[in-house]
Amino acid sequence: MKTTQTIVKTIIQKSNQPKIDYKMDKNLKIGLWIPPRRDLSQAMNEDNPGNIDQRLYDLYIAYLDDLGVNYTNNLDFRDANIQNHRILLQNGVCLNDFDHYIWMGDLDRHIDSYQLEVLRVLELSTKVHNPYSFYNVATDKFTAFSILHSHGIPVSELYLVSQNNHELLEEKFKESSFLIKPRRSSWGIGIIKVDKYTQLRDIIEYNGGKQFYLEKFYPNDMKDWLGLTVFNGTVLYGFRKRHEKIAGWKVYDKHQTGGQADYVKPSPEIEAIAKKIGEVLGANYFGLDLIKTSEGYKVVDINCHPGVYFDMIEELKLPIAELFFKMLPLQNLKRRSTQVSMAVV
Repeated sequence: MKTTQTIVKTIIQKSNQPKIDYKMDKNLKIGLWIPPRRDLSQAMNEDNPGNIDQRLYDLYIAYLDDLGVNYTNNLDFRDANIQNHRILLQNGVCLNDFDHYIWMGDLDRHIDSYQLEVLRVLELSTKVHNPYSFYNVATDKFTAFSILHSHGIPVSELYLVSQNNHELLEEKFKESSFLIKPRRSSWGIGIIKVDKYTQLRDIIEYNGGKQFYLEKFYPNDMKDWLGLTVFNGTVLYGFRKRHEKIAGWKVYDKHQTGGQADYVKPSPEIEAIAKKIGEVLGANYFGLDLIKTSEGYKVVDINCHPGVYFDMIEELKLPIAELFFKMLPLQNLKRRSTQVSMAVV
């Protein structure tokens, strides 16, 4: 069995690829839907989709204004009309007219989601960040982890079973417990730890579903649990959730408010894993959850709406606006001031 260190060494060796240097076209058009989160005590959901702290939102907009970027804000695509390959908002704006479309907000992530179809069609002609191709995969735990497993990323051992073949796991329960996870769940909601095969059998027969996703349960200390936040290939920081967000063996946030985290400096090995995941899945913004096992750290979740903590960014003096828009060809534009891209000025 490969150790985490062996896998990381391979990842680092394969990641030294040339980077493309883009030049900013003064006529480049940028579309935005990055609704600010004005009340951090309110749940993040489809009715309250903002994921970005109002203070960070203000920094992002000030940064674009300072560079003189040609952008249009508040382009909520969720109820747009799809006509052929064109995405039309109710106010008549066509999102395909933009060169880049940047969004960060809560969506319907179900497999038959209309909102995901809008993103898919938009991506046919416009560069979308985060892209549909990432979001649709990363919100499906089995799809995402099976891809990462094939690339040698240290993820949990995973299984997909049906009503007709779940008995094949009976022998596995002699060695380990398992977690049943909804494939498109979030916030730790709906995850069940199963210690005996008979429990699994009864759950499957009661549920009546066609397929069930399971991950091997690894004994671990939640004091070693680690979260990461990544923007455009840069690991911003690591963090650890406080006890208010811990329920036994998992992070659990029933009210979907986030927060309650303390800074942790990630190791170079962990950073290499995070960067490789971004490359494999084609992600701009994402978060990771990791646990420390007897085999080393393992990735146990991918978050499409990562933990972005203003106080942490402020303390670390991160140039957060530059990092958020790093994928855009803005390098040759000159700022009118030198303050707006820094969280601390």
